[in-house]
Amino acid sequence: MTRNPQIPSAKFSPEARNDLADIRRYTFDRFGEEQVDAYVSKLAEGIQRVRAMPGIGRRHYEIPDDLLLVKVEQHYLVYQYVDDQIYIVRILFARSNLGRYFEE
Repeated sequence: MTRNPQIPSAKFSPEARNDLADIRRYTFDRFGEEQVDAYVSKLAEGIQRVRAMPGIGRRHYEIPDDLLLVKVEQHYLVYQYVDDQIYIVRILFARSNLGRYFEE
């Protein structure tokens, strides 16, 4: 399978990887393995949508100006699109205080 040069690849920050692990753990503990698979699949679809249309994200006053976010189910994908590369910075619960994750 060859990669479509028109669709940017996606990389994950260490924090985004930890966020995903936390989401998996929480979902498994609360709802079981089947729901983990379903929810992670929805997140993967959201990432694919961002890869296909990097400009769909929106800016938010609580996050740095160079980042965009897209809501997927109950989470936000916080990402950066630079040099034809999608960089997933965080995967955060939609009802959380987003600004606290980006305080310096």
